[in-house]
Amino acid sequence: MKWKDFLHFQRGSRLAVILLLILILFTMILNGMLRYGDRPQLVVAQNEELIKEFDSFRQTLQERVLPSQEIVQRIERTGNTPKADELVDTVVSEKGTTALGFAPFPRTEKLSAGETIRLNETDTAAWKKVPGIGSSFASRIVKYRELLGGYTSPEQLLEVYGMDYERYNQIYPYLTIDADVTRINVNKLEFKELLRHPYLNYKQVQVIVNLRKKKGEIISLSQLAMLDEFTSDDINRLAPYLEF
Repeated sequence: MKWKDFLHFQRGSRLAVILLLILILFTMILNGMLRYGDRPQLVVAQNEELIKEFDSFRQTLQERVLPSQEIVQRIERTGNTPKADELVDTVVSEKGTTALGFAPFPRTEKLSAGETIRLNETDTAAWKKVPGIGSSFASRIVKYRELLGGYTSPEQLLEVYGMDYERYNQIYPYLTIDADVTRINVNKLEFKELLRHPYLNYKQVQVIVNLRKKKGEIISLSQLAMLDEFTSDDINRLAPYLEF
């Protein structure tokens, strides 16, 4: 038997095979037409939508970033490029906060040369007016003042967390020195209340309480000066804040 014998079909079989092949081919063509027939219109529609969105975004970008005609004329007239905050202020004034999409952050007016605030100012808003002092430092300064009972000297600001000599020298000219302090009564306050004061540590408060128990009321600062727990520097720092 030769290999050609395997490919031999009867007339009816050949007709059936031909019809089957034609049916398969027709099905493939029809499937392709249904799948890809509407794609060009869909792609065009999607491209047009993307173009519109891109144009809208570009217009918004121009409104936010491009300098106004006033700034352009100023550059041409003076030859100086305005700072970034000037550009923002001009755009905000012309376009408004709604066009920019955000509300401008309120800026605190700083003190001018010759203007001062009180050293024991309790308002953080007043402290933020001092050049070199922001919200964090203003809050720390007021909080430390409350713990002390008031500042007796500007140098005590160096005890505020984060304060250094450079910043201190910058803010010193804007301060009016006062000595409005609140004293604490050594004989009336409890252990925890005394311990809250920054100039009293645990051992010092403990010896004060023990001394009250043994001797009764403490009558003067000199009694504390005789104790080993208090140095002369400690006594000098505490003097404005203690009463008996």
